[in-house]
Amino acid sequence: MNQAENLVIDWDAPNLLDQLVRNIKAPLENIAAAGRNSDEYNKEKIEEIIFSSTKEISDIIEAIVAKNKARSLSLTHENRPDIFEIYESNENVRQMCMDTVTPQKVTKVDREWLMILEKEVYDNLSNNFMNLYELSFRMAVSERQLHRRILSLVALTPNKYIRILRLHKAKQMIDNFVEHSIPQIAYAVGYNDVHYFTKLFASQYSVSPKELVGSIR
Repeated sequence: MNQAENLVIDWDAPNLLDQLVRNIKAPLENIAAAGRNSDEYNKEKIEEIIFSSTKEISDIIEAIVAKNKARSLSLTHENRPDIFEIYESNENVRQMCMDTVTPQKVTKVDREWLMILEKEVYDNLSNNFMNLYELSFRMAVSERQLHRRILSLVALTPNKYIRILRLHKAKQMIDNFVEHSIPQIAYAVGYNDVHYFTKLFASQYSVSPKELVGSIR
């Protein structure tokens, strides 16, 4: 049976590399064993072991490549960075941008980068002060590069970009009935000052959080 069909790997696990090494280790050991026992096996037997093990490794590599391609296609065709959806649907956000953004012209690599960046922001959403140095470190770029890349892709400074995503999540919480307490919503997306949160929310959505909560009850 093709080793790729038998391959059982948790592709999202933090120990992914260890899993891949373990899968490749067995056929490598078979090849090494064939070499050690060369006196005990005839030439045909050794060649059979080496061929079988090499094919096994090749199948594992093919499975890894295929999985990687599938994940990339999934990102390309099924998912888009939230910032693009927000930009296209919200005139107020478009006014905040320093230039016109054309999502269709953003490359696949840049889209994937933006999605990773969004996840980092969302994972730290409740932090009142999101440290740009730490964010740039997690993205493996300098603060200057982070600023430049965000600006080039979505025409926003990092702080405005983060603010837009914070308020987007706050609106989602209201729309999805996750929370109706304005202070709790504000705290959940990183704002300790409820009045300041309300002001920013209204500037982005042309309605206050309280009015939005009342309209969907």
